[in-house]
Amino acid sequence: MITVSSKKVSIIVSAYNAEKHIAQTLESILAQTYSNLEIIVVDDGSTDKTLTILDQYRSNSVCVISQENKGQDAALNMGYKYCSGDFVKFMDSDDIINPEMIDLQLGVLGNSDEFVAYGEWARFYNDNTNSARFNKHDNWCDMAPIDFLTSTDIGPMLQCGIMLIPRKIIEKSGLWDERLILFNDTEFFTRVLLNSKGIKFSSGAKLYYRSGQENSISIQTKRPFFESTFLATCLIAKNLISFEDSVRVRKLISNMYLSQYYKLYPLYPELRSAHELKIKEFGYGTLKPYGGFVFNLFNYFFGWKKTRKLQVSLYKYINLPLIKSRFNKLILLITNFKR
Repeated sequence: MITVSSKKVSIIVSAYNAEKHIAQTLESILAQTYSNLEIIVVDDGSTDKTLTILDQYRSNSVCVISQENKGQDAALNMGYKYCSGDFVKFMDSDDIINPEMIDLQLGVLGNSDEFVAYGEWARFYNDNTNSARFNKHDNWCDMAPIDFLTSTDIGPMLQCGIMLIPRKIIEKSGLWDERLILFNDTEFFTRVLLNSKGIKFSSGAKLYYRSGQENSISIQTKRPFFESTFLATCLIAKNLISFEDSVRVRKLISNMYLSQYYKLYPLYPELRSAHELKIKEFGYGTLKPYGGFVFNLFNYFFGWKKTRKLQVSLYKYINLPLIKSRFNKLILLITNFKR
């Protein structure tokens, strides 16, 4: 057991073509009130000015590693290879943490290396952190691993910057699966949590999660992205069932497959069939098709399948992410005006 004064924290950041936001992310890390930090940034073969910006941050406290483009998981694994912290936080290159985050998360862990610290999180849009609303979730409390993972219909938010993980647990659970390009964080943190004694919630430790990006990986509709989510869900299912084969676990797994099934429809018939078989295998799925106001309106009148076909057709001809981004800006302006 390590003592409080000797705890070293490694923060590992993966960066690919992150010139717009990497400096803001690093400034939030450097502003931490906890001083015994090791910061490792892995540039994953960026073709923009990311590496030039990172060169300005090279110092005794910031290590910059450059590699050819291999993907986020490979970059995070490379960073871990060079880190020496007793505790580790993985981060994306466009998210922001508040100055007290590491202090608060270490505070709830105390001297224990058997729990994972979880924090508050909120989305922000259009580069404006003031748009973040930290509305409390029911699972923002200390919880056992399986209770936490089954706390919502499709599982809790498992974005890397929210967690602070003892090195001991990472060594036991294994590193990032480099076959995955999407849903990789959910797969990784499911393993991490199942190899821990549970979540310790750190009130006031805040992650600002940048959302609404026009080129966000999560809005892609190409086959490799759906193949990755399917593989990740299969891996998650295997680990969950091995830990506890119960109705609540089977419901969660089935809902994960349903969530992706709704997103990929009407594309890739063979992938849809694979999802249908898994949904039938695990049963207990309760998730209904969901979306924004327009989706829900069309779904009410025409059903979700016709609505999804219309969405896919529109994506071919209209820049919907751009429209969505501008709509969010308008909503933010209206909200600020009302204040």
